[in-house]
Amino acid sequence: MMVRGATLALLAALTVSGTAAAETGSTLVLPGGNGEILALTLPAGWSRSFAGTEGSTTVVEWRKTDPAQSGEGSIAVTRIGGLGNSDPAEFIRDSVEAMKQDCDDVIQGHVRTDPAGTVRTALGCTKRASDGQGEMQLLHIAVGREAIYVARRVWPLAAYDKAHLPLSSAQIAEGGADIDDLRLCSLSGVGTACPAELAAAVKDQITDLSPLVLKSGGQ
Repeated sequence: MMVRGATLALLAALTVSGTAAAETGSTLVLPGGNGEILALTLPAGWSRSFAGTEGSTTVVEWRKTDPAQSGEGSIAVTRIGGLGNSDPAEFIRDSVEAMKQDCDDVIQGHVRTDPAGTVRTALGCTKRASDGQGEMQLLHIAVGREAIYVARRVWPLAAYDKAHLPLSSAQIAEGGADIDDLRLCSLSGVGTACPAELAAAVKDQITDLSPLVLKSGGQ
């Protein structure tokens, strides 16, 4: 699959959409096609920093609205078309292999399946060869009929030792909560139906696969 490499290339060449403080606490909707959508409600204090599409992959990134908190990382949501009904374990394996190509060492957490069917794990890079920096990310993955969708909570870090992750348990728990509200549903009557309020909020607004942002209180 090797999808992470394509996603990273996209992140490097995205068209910047600009931050928008009014979007904090809003819901991002990524259409997948044929009525399938992914929705993620962002916690207050985050603003969209960019969005871009390359081929069948779309990425939308959010960062802290307060410039003083700019070092606290990002939330990135990715839709990769053509991977409907795929195995999330394969996506994770490919992500690890891609990360290994640029990292001194890679941390992989346990893979957990939630009652709703979404999958979670953690990946870390202790030190990148490209810039000498480290990184930690939590992944929340949903697999649909049309695409695979991945929400990431990412922390940029100084290079670190694998045995001593420079994030506290509280930081990791809080970061996981930032991407909890991930919902994969259908507007077309095929699969899990979207909640009535969400369906009403996006009615007539989805005309293609472009990301849609519902303002806070707009559902």
